[in-house]
Amino acid sequence: MKTDPSSITPPNPIFKYLPTTTSIGLRFAGIIFGLILLVVVLSRLTWTLGQWGQKQDLQRLAATLNTSLQQSGLPNGVVNSAFKPLTKAEFDQMEGGVHTVGEWTGEREFNQSPMLDRLMLGRQSLPPVAERLPADPLVIYPPDQNGPYGGLWQRYGTSAPDVGIFRARLAYDGLVRWGPMAQQILPNLAVKWEIADEGRTYTFWLRRGVHWSDGQPFTVDDILFWYNHVIRNPELTPTTPREYQRDGTPMVVEKVDDYTVHFKFSSPYGLFLKALASGRSYPMVEYPAHYLKQFHPDFVPVEQLAKMAEKQSFDFWYQLFEDRADWQNIDIPRLWPWILKVPPPAQQILFERNPYYWKVDEDGNQLPYIDQMSFQIYDGQIINMKAMNGEIGMQGRHLQFDNFPKFKANSKNRGYSVRLWISSGGGSALAINLNHKDPVLKSIFADHRFRKALSHAIDRRQLNEIAFFGIAQSCQISPPPISPFYSAKYEKAYTNFDPVKSNRLLDEMGLSQRNKDGIRLRPDGQPLHIRIEIASVFLSTPMFELIAKQWTAVGIKTDLKLEARQLFYTRKSALLHDVGVWGSADELIPVMDPRWFFPYSAESIQGIGYARWFQSNGKQGIKPPPEMARCMELYQQIERTPNPDEQVRLFQQIIDINHQNLWIIGTVGRIPSIFVVKNTFRNVPEVAVSGWIFRTPGSTAPECYAIDDQAKSEQSVLH
Repeated sequence: MKTDPSSITPPNPIFKYLPTTTSIGLRFAGIIFGLILLVVVLSRLTWTLGQWGQKQDLQRLAATLNTSLQQSGLPNGVVNSAFKPLTKAEFDQMEGGVHTVGEWTGEREFNQSPMLDRLMLGRQSLPPVAERLPADPLVIYPPDQNGPYGGLWQRYGTSAPDVGIFRARLAYDGLVRWGPMAQQILPNLAVKWEIADEGRTYTFWLRRGVHWSDGQPFTVDDILFWYNHVIRNPELTPTTPREYQRDGTPMVVEKVDDYTVHFKFSSPYGLFLKALASGRSYPMVEYPAHYLKQFHPDFVPVEQLAKMAEKQSFDFWYQLFEDRADWQNIDIPRLWPWILKVPPPAQQILFERNPYYWKVDEDGNQLPYIDQMSFQIYDGQIINMKAMNGEIGMQGRHLQFDNFPKFKANSKNRGYSVRLWISSGGGSALAINLNHKDPVLKSIFADHRFRKALSHAIDRRQLNEIAFFGIAQSCQISPPPISPFYSAKYEKAYTNFDPVKSNRLLDEMGLSQRNKDGIRLRPDGQPLHIRIEIASVFLSTPMFELIAKQWTAVGIKTDLKLEARQLFYTRKSALLHDVGVWGSADELIPVMDPRWFFPYSAESIQGIGYARWFQSNGKQGIKPPPEMARCMELYQQIERTPNPDEQVRLFQQIIDINHQNLWIIGTVGRIPSIFVVKNTFRNVPEVAVSGWIFRTPGSTAPECYAIDDQAKSEQSVLH
């Protein structure tokens, strides 16, 4: 049967093009996918080539620096000859080479940086320098010369938070400061002070006419704002710091007038002045009331603050307040020598001179001398190489001691010097966890014979050679010889390498049984196995690997566990560690941070449970054994006496108890702190004391550092 062509339904024109449209869609999708894949491949290739290029640059730089080391003919004993530990008598006789301070008594005739002259010529609104300075500027007498003005101080950090150390280490401007040799407390924002009522009342007289960096006056009202609205606000400060209270009772801050303030305590507090110099007074002067009131519910309706916080992507008002008070906020007024101009996340973070800074030199030249300070972000390895290559102005942070020969070898050709400053600490601490959650280990660790056996099992001579070129000294964590708290007996206690004695002590404890591998057995029959836990910030791991082998040699199976800093802190807070490692705590003046002499704070990793008991006045934590509790009682007596001689006498008793118990095991110490200083820098001391509580290099007055490109060290004429 034939079909009538006219009866056949013609195909729909839409369907005619469907295959073509589908093909185009598939092709288009393929092209898009190919482009995305190409972008990913190119990005990955670019990143890889960038990393490869950076690695090649590092390798070339490292090769160049190593060639300099080989060509320098630097003798092997260069470190030993470069640093000779000082005796107390030698230290006391040191004179000159550091800055001193005084008060301005001359006419109101002052000079300023040419940088500010140019700003004023450019019609920037800025009063004359005499009007910007206080009635009584603090006078800094530089150790070398006055000026010249200008220049950029190049520094490096490992991250934006790391650069934030600027506020403590370089803008160390509180009511008072430690001197460069850590022997005296100097006036700063406070002209003078008085201690009365057996250490219950401290009165400070502020420098009159100091201005914030926006020109507004700094007065006692700013300190009251900090105390009443920051420290006393539970959302901003959940727990009042120990330094601002006595026996659980917060101090009282009273305004006498605009420039006089009382700090009153319920009981005597003999360490308050030292605490202020050690970093507890610059937070007092970091909260400009006229600026920060606009972000605080005591001055602005909560509903309005909530909207402001939400607009900035914060959930709570206090997050907005903390953000506005943070060092990274370029709008907040400061009292610092340099104020932030280019904040993170810029690769080059920039600080610029504060036109209202309140210090001068003896000729009336407003400080600082240096106009700008720059921080660039790199990892520690690159920072060390940049130091070797002469790319640092002045810096000690992140410089590794094992690079000392390379620093020294490259210094002449790269135009810098290497300064070795006196360390205020006592080396690295091995802290056995006395609050261990394993009851068997806790019992073993609690026996002083175990800790002394471990100390005698360490060959500190080997540690010294492998990590510190032989210049370190065997010592416990103890005050150095230049300290009034020094104890020769405790410094060397149990430090002689004596594996025979170590084995005997362990046998006496009942740990004489061993397995086939020679590892001692615990009372429950399990092998005695411990781990030394170390945060990744420590780079001298070979030293601790050696200690692990030495402890294993006396039958205590020991491993080394390297952890990220956050994990290290999490584990120690949970009391999960066996042995923790951390650095010393400025034992030159141990009363300020006695963490290694008894469980004092969360940093006392030998007994954090005991520290919680101490910090809470027995309300939390774990009650310590009698000998440890006695140390805590003695320290509380120290806190109550303002007499320095009595403080030393009482702390010697704490040291004696430590000698009997050895709660912390020291390794080697008395290592100098390395600073690289460009040859064009002036007024940087050849020698000073280096330590955290002294906020080094802040205690050496960085505001009087100068860059003299003409390298005329005796010239004092400002350009």
